[in-house]
Amino acid sequence: MKLLRLTPALKSTSAPYNQFSLGFKETIDQVIFSLHAPHDVDIDDKLEVIHGSGSIFKSFFVLKQLVKKNKFDVIHIHNGVTGLLFILAIFPLNLGLLNKSVFTLHNSWYVLKTRNQFLDFFVMLFSKRVCTCGLSSYNSIPTLIKIIIGKKMIPVVNGFNHKRIDEVENKKIENQYFNSEDHVRILYVGALNHIKNQIALLKVLKKIKINAEIVFLGDGANKERLIEFSKSINSSIKICFKGLVSRDTAIDHMLEADVCISLSKGEGLPIAILESMYAGCFMILSSIPPHLEVSPPKDRCIFVNEDKESEIVNAVNYVSENLEQIKVGRINSKEYSITNFSVNKMLESYNVVYESLCVGKN
Repeated sequence: MKLLRLTPALKSTSAPYNQFSLGFKETIDQVIFSLHAPHDVDIDDKLEVIHGSGSIFKSFFVLKQLVKKNKFDVIHIHNGVTGLLFILAIFPLNLGLLNKSVFTLHNSWYVLKTRNQFLDFFVMLFSKRVCTCGLSSYNSIPTLIKIIIGKKMIPVVNGFNHKRIDEVENKKIENQYFNSEDHVRILYVGALNHIKNQIALLKVLKKIKINAEIVFLGDGANKERLIEFSKSINSSIKICFKGLVSRDTAIDHMLEADVCISLSKGEGLPIAILESMYAGCFMILSSIPPHLEVSPPKDRCIFVNEDKESEIVNAVNYVSENLEQIKVGRINSKEYSITNFSVNKMLESYNVVYESLCVGKN
């Protein structure tokens, strides 16, 4: 099987790279096309990557040549922009390749900007199969679109690679990312933007008194605002913004942290949450559908309304008051994570989709 994978960018947080490309590297001959050059990630030697240097026009011609020179059995589209470029590149002589295409919606519909909703819908309309990253992502799609897209839509639950976490843990890195085990070690992973909602945690921390260290991983438009706001928080709470880091470094942080917090207003089915849960973190999560779909064990998670400060205050205080118990219980969520969210389970589902496209099944 020869597969063309289309994604906007390859980076440390890229699901098309981390879960899909690496997951299939031993079993499927893949050509990965990205609109932008790879960023902050070392590409595996077994994977062929071609990119358009961020140029729409160059990407169009690169895709046209790829289609001309290769006989692809499956086209896997991971985003609306690259999907549209692909459709334009195969017009008019190779439109039959659409019968070999699968589109994955990596987010919840309501999180997408209007432009991206339009692009995704357009590509979904012409793709042979449409997969969503879990049931909550599927349910977020408007009823009218489901009626139009019809039976070709299926939810496939996201999976994470627990072996990668085991490998990172076994390396026994000597770096310490938090300064004191006596403090509550809190990790917040995600782009620094309105949707990921880091400001909700910072506003709560301004009102409580605990000994804590908080590390924010990620970058984004809200970075300066968040850093400035953090300066007004009590000095007993140490706050660090580390920007973008490698996936292995992020996992190192998860293995060391006591609690992982996400007060996000919207997600697909977040890999960082799955990884943090397996790494042993206690979870404080906003009660949005994707987080509820993950549903960590009750003794290892507190769900909160991200708009209610009192609930967030109570959750953070609970962690502070029960820190030793929380540390002892790190192992409790590992088996649950593997059973329900193994990347192998996800890849098996996609392999069935790929094979159906190869043999032309409906």
